[in-house]
Amino acid sequence: MFFSEQFNIDTELIRAYGAIDISLVCDLPLFVDPMLIFNSNKSEYNELHKEIIRYFHFLYVKAKQGLSSKEVNAWFNFSEVPNNWLGYSLVGNKGLALGKKYAEFLYKNIGFALDTNGISKSQHIEKAMLLYDGSGKDKISDLTVNLIKGFLCEYTENFAKNYINPNMCKKLPVEKAYFNYDTESFVSKEYTLPYIYNQKGQIEYILLTPYDMLREDEPAINKKDFYNSHERIRATIENDSLRAYVNNYIRQAVLQYEEKQRSNKKPIREKSIQKIEKNAFEEVVKEYPELYDYYIKLREADTDEIRLQCMNELNEQLEKLLISSKNLISIFNQSEYSIEENLSAREEAKRRLKFFKHIIENCDGYKNLYVKGKQIARENDLQRLFRFVWYGTNYKVNSEPNNGRGQADFIISMGQKNQNIIEFKLASNSKLDHIFTQVKIYEKANCADGSLIAIFYFTESEYRNSKQVVENAGYKNELNKSIYLIDCRDDNKPSASIAK
Repeated sequence: MFFSEQFNIDTELIRAYGAIDISLVCDLPLFVDPMLIFNSNKSEYNELHKEIIRYFHFLYVKAKQGLSSKEVNAWFNFSEVPNNWLGYSLVGNKGLALGKKYAEFLYKNIGFALDTNGISKSQHIEKAMLLYDGSGKDKISDLTVNLIKGFLCEYTENFAKNYINPNMCKKLPVEKAYFNYDTESFVSKEYTLPYIYNQKGQIEYILLTPYDMLREDEPAINKKDFYNSHERIRATIENDSLRAYVNNYIRQAVLQYEEKQRSNKKPIREKSIQKIEKNAFEEVVKEYPELYDYYIKLREADTDEIRLQCMNELNEQLEKLLISSKNLISIFNQSEYSIEENLSAREEAKRRLKFFKHIIENCDGYKNLYVKGKQIARENDLQRLFRFVWYGTNYKVNSEPNNGRGQADFIISMGQKNQNIIEFKLASNSKLDHIFTQVKIYEKANCADGSLIAIFYFTESEYRNSKQVVENAGYKNELNKSIYLIDCRDDNKPSASIAK
């Protein structure tokens, strides 16, 4: 279920090499941040960043000439590289490609991405994401992985040749390993890489990724941080006239608000002022795009802060998802779960869910839902851990499939006419009562036999609230039948030696 287990390698050896021990069941929600490549002290990373920028310069020159849709697709559109097992997928490693829409966005904004206005130290491909609507971490990570694929292949090949049994590796062709500027095309190349057989029985190579270019959150250069940093940006503007204009523009917006509040005899609120300043900055940056470059200059100087933040994110994710997963699997194996393949998908889903509840509540599994005393607060994390409870199954476990009416958390099936939905919710979710409407829609859209609901609570008040929500919806009799309240508290489980 993990790279180390599949290839009989000690996890610490992988760590010492500088990589992470990836899951081979589902993606780890980690992403490559190109700023970590740019800011690295490693000369090979510096060369990598230069090569990334070189390709963007190629795109810029081509974009200025005007391209056909076929050419945009060939040079600006990239497939996902699932072989590193990083991303959002909760089952397997297949996610979404960057797509034509993103390719068109990049084509239109390539000039903006490369223009530094003589302010920042270097050019950064992620600058384009400051104009992109929505989260950019998966997009910029996928793009970066495509452009450093050859490096990742060599990095993994070197590890494989030194530490993995040769019988577990093959010389395999890798598409688009590098870009040939003479032929203006991507070129395939063969590498000796570790491999597995995917669900279709096809050979699939695996890529390791250095941990010092990974993070969990948005890349260091991102739109949200840009707008939240407007005060720092304004303080670093070297052009006196520009700085005075921007500050005055924002000050006038605040003065208008304060005058309006006084005339209406309403209080002046600090939060409202902060929002007005931010909105005014959003407006003025449209007129002076060089403000983006002052922000990037700031981020270039935040080297130590970015590294520390990324390392903290990485350690937390690995503890949550790798250590916790391995602990849960160990408990699962020790508890000798009996696998029966003659049950309906609903009954097997119910057995696995009950067993998951049992592990958390009675086998100290709850301890794996906390990192340094902090609870795992996202449903996504719990879903990933639940995925490991399906160890050894022949049932199909489909996670977050969208069949037209939204995304169900899990669909468990053994054939098209034998399937059941499982939906997870945190008791702290403000829309908890909507879950009953949700599952009915999912059942109809997927022709499922029914649904199971798991509600995870971390405090006594969350327990009381979730129980009340279930009763108010008229499902009191379904508790422990199709609706399971799972106790994740860490303050009510004394050890056996002191329990009375």
